[in-house]
Amino acid sequence: MRTHLLWLLPLILLGSSAQALKCHECSGIEDCYKPKTCSSQSLYCLTNWYTPPGQQTTVTKTCAYTCPDINHVTANSKSSCCNTDLCNSARNLHVSWGLLALGLCYIYLSQ
Repeated sequence: MRTHLLWLLPLILLGSSAQALKCHECSGIEDCYKPKTCSSQSLYCLTNWYTPPGQQTTVTKTCAYTCPDINHVTANSKSSCCNTDLCNSARNLHVSWGLLALGLCYIYLSQ
């Protein structure tokens, strides 16, 4: 029975990675959180910050087929790409998960 479960685990993991990428998608002055399932061709979540001289910064978040390189950056704009679900939010979830793991290790070791 365990052998069957060991063969099933990689299939489940492969199946879950075949799903479409999810990104936050919006445009405006405020940072926003609007999850959207991207098309199957989208490989990246893109965040673009554009600050016209003397005006507020406009943030655009979207699904993207490609990631802009350094040659596409201008003096008034900045872009960032990532390739995991909902990675284009302002919150850094990786730090939160790391702190949770650290806390659990501390609890486990202190007993």
